[in-house]
Amino acid sequence: MTVHNFYVHLLVTLLQVGLISTSYGKEAPRTGIFIDTLKFGNGKTMKFKAQVPMKLPKEKTLGLILAFHPHGGNENSMVNWPSKTFLERQKVLNDYVIIGLKSRGPKGYKEHLGDWEIADHDPSYQTFQWAMKTYPIDSRRVHIIGWSRGGFMATRFIWNNLKHFATVTAFAGAHSPDWTSKSLGGYPNQDWVKLKQSKGTSIDYSVDFSKKSLSEYLPKIRGSEVNLSEYLPEFYHVHGDSDYVIDVNLTRCFTRELGKKGLRYIYRELDGVNHAGVFQGKPVNFVVNDDVFAWINATRNKILPLNVADRKTLAKIKKNISTMASTPAIALIMEVARIGGHQGGKVLIKAFDSKFVDVRIAAVTSGYTTSYGPAFIAKLGELIRDPKKEKDVRFNACHVLGTYAKWRQLYAQKILTDTVLDPSLSQYIRVQLITAISRSYEFMVLGNMYDDRKIIQTLVKLLDDPDGGVRGYAHIILKKGTNGVGKFGYNASHNKSERQAAVLLWNKWAAQVTAPLLSDNFVKKRSSEIPGALRDGLQK
Repeated sequence: MTVHNFYVHLLVTLLQVGLISTSYGKEAPRTGIFIDTLKFGNGKTMKFKAQVPMKLPKEKTLGLILAFHPHGGNENSMVNWPSKTFLERQKVLNDYVIIGLKSRGPKGYKEHLGDWEIADHDPSYQTFQWAMKTYPIDSRRVHIIGWSRGGFMATRFIWNNLKHFATVTAFAGAHSPDWTSKSLGGYPNQDWVKLKQSKGTSIDYSVDFSKKSLSEYLPKIRGSEVNLSEYLPEFYHVHGDSDYVIDVNLTRCFTRELGKKGLRYIYRELDGVNHAGVFQGKPVNFVVNDDVFAWINATRNKILPLNVADRKTLAKIKKNISTMASTPAIALIMEVARIGGHQGGKVLIKAFDSKFVDVRIAAVTSGYTTSYGPAFIAKLGELIRDPKKEKDVRFNACHVLGTYAKWRQLYAQKILTDTVLDPSLSQYIRVQLITAISRSYEFMVLGNMYDDRKIIQTLVKLLDDPDGGVRGYAHIILKKGTNGVGKFGYNASHNKSERQAAVLLWNKWAAQVTAPLLSDNFVKKRSSEIPGALRDGLQK
């Protein structure tokens, strides 16, 4: 071999070695369904099951769901049901990476409370970080979900990781420092439910996040009161009031404190449903889980800023969308919906200046699947009241607000409950508003009528409305809260004086069913039978 050839050969060899070195650890990420174990420092590991789209996007657009299993479960427990099942039903499965985590188990635990303890926090966080580095995930579309002990974990893990997650979902479980190895004789002998039943009293659980300062996550705005719900993660809780494993009061106490703190939460209490029942394939579970995963898919992280690419995209859309032709404008509206959040909502308002009605309709209807924040909500309120706007635009504005109200965006609820009482609006619009309000009501009658009691109070007020058609429709909706039985002698065609006795009975009923869940006056509302409209929607 000549000297020249030797150096050529050596150079090629070095380049090959360099290529191998730079590509080490950067092999194509696994896709499809698989189980693996990650190994971290100090002997920590995390076994997990993943469901990953077969084809990965070039940009970071995927959502991520981290799932914590119940006591005795494993990495399989939360992946297929509910996560995969209900993302498929929303037709967005290929937009998500789902990772079911496996708790460390009793070995090495110090609290002895069952699956998921403090020892699991670091491996869970490192697995989250691994997923973010491995897959093209949008950091504003990351969510955690847990059932039972997994619900304990999700609602404890979040407080040191608020900036990373858009939503927290907990089925039949929520964290309280009261539930310790020493409480009630120690795990596994403690039984909060039996203690509650034997004493005939409620247990008021303490919640440790109530004293936590959240100011570091809020913008510094002089002279303005900052609404925490517009900046921090949102919570969705589901619990059956006949739970024989974990006391329903645990979730009631947790959500009560979320409300006091000013954090947005949704709490679906299910009358007559036990611990396992919140996860079975009954109609009520399909209705609630469809709502859970539609809400997850619609919600974005409010703390993290937009990435550079998304900021540029929104700037371009804001500048051009009002003057563009329909086809490219509608394509850009889809891109705004992907970005979502209050940033997307402020930009999307510009689409209502388009001269093309299909662009304006596309803008408003994108709100069915994406939450856009208070500026967009305010715009919908304006559209509803403007008789010059197209009927289809106003119709959809009503029902998008109904979706947001159902997800306890209180500004949307206020617009609906204030506007529906305005007799100057057409009967058509007011009927649409009542229908929009009924979306919240139909979930309330499953068990929790307290949190959104303004909805019920508004419907009862409408029983005395000047418009007979409005009165009658409000009565039809209200009857769903009494299994259709509690008419109280009301007849919408009667005059005001003839209606008064029945209206008084409806007001008395409303006061009873909207008593606080943790008060001595709380009464069960109804069975967990599905209200008609929800059942009909499920069968479509």
